[in-house]
Amino acid sequence: PEKSFQGTGSVTSGLASIVQSGTKDTITINSPQAVIDWKLDNEGGSGPITFLPEGRIGLFQNGETSNFVVLNRIVPTDQTRAIRFDGTVQSRINVPGAGQVTGGSVWFYSPGGIIAGSTAMFDVGSLVLTANDVDTNGGLFGSKGEIRFRGAAGSQSAIQIDPGARIQALTQGSYVALVAPRITQGGNVRVDGSVGYVAAEAADVTINNGLFDISFITGTTAKQAIVH
Repeated sequence: PEKSFQGTGSVTSGLASIVQSGTKDTITINSPQAVIDWKLDNEGGSGPITFLPEGRIGLFQNGETSNFVVLNRIVPTDQTRAIRFDGTVQSRINVPGAGQVTGGSVWFYSPGGIIAGSTAMFDVGSLVLTANDVDTNGGLFGSKGEIRFRGAAGSQSAIQIDPGARIQALTQGSYVALVAPRITQGGNVRVDGSVGYVAAEAADVTINNGLFDISFITGTTAKQAIVH
C-alpha cells in the first residue's frame, strides 16, 4: 500500500500508534517520550535513500499526553548512506479550547547523515536532526536534562539543508538543533526560540527556556565543519 514514510516503524520505547495510508502518515504519541525505529522499505541502488518523497506528509500528533518528544531512528544497512526528506513533516498538539496547534518535539537520527531537499518542509514545535546516535539510557534526556549525542569516532556524516528547504518552529521557546560532524545549511530556518548548529562527534546539549547549553565531548575532524 502507498504510504508517506518509506519505511516501517516499530515503537521501541514509550507509547505510539503509526497509521500509514496514502500521501499522509499519522503518528500519534501517547506518552511524554517515545522512540520509533524505522526499517527502510527500499535500500536498492547507491547514494542517499529517500525517506519522505515530495508531496507526502508525515504528521506527529499527541494522543493521551499533553506534549511529547519523539526520537525517530533511521539506520540503513549501509550506515554510510544518508537519508533524504523531500516532503513535509508536521507536529501538532491538541490544546483544550484552542484545538490543534503546532507543538511537540520531533527528532530524527540517521548515522549516514540527513538531507533536507529543496522541497522539504519541517513545520514542528521543535526539531532535532542529527547524524549522532542519541543515548536513551534512562530516557531521551540525561539527569541534568541534556540530550546526549554520541556519534561514531571519525565520522564525516553531515546534516545538509538544501536551498529552498524550510524549517520552522514558531512555538514560543522552541528549538532547532542540527548536530553532526558536518553541517551545511543553505535553507530557511525560522524559530521562536533558539537555533543550534553543533559540529561535533559527541556533545551534550541542554535546552533551558529556549536557550542552549552545549558541552563538547569530542569535536569534529571535518575540514569545513559548518557551512552556512
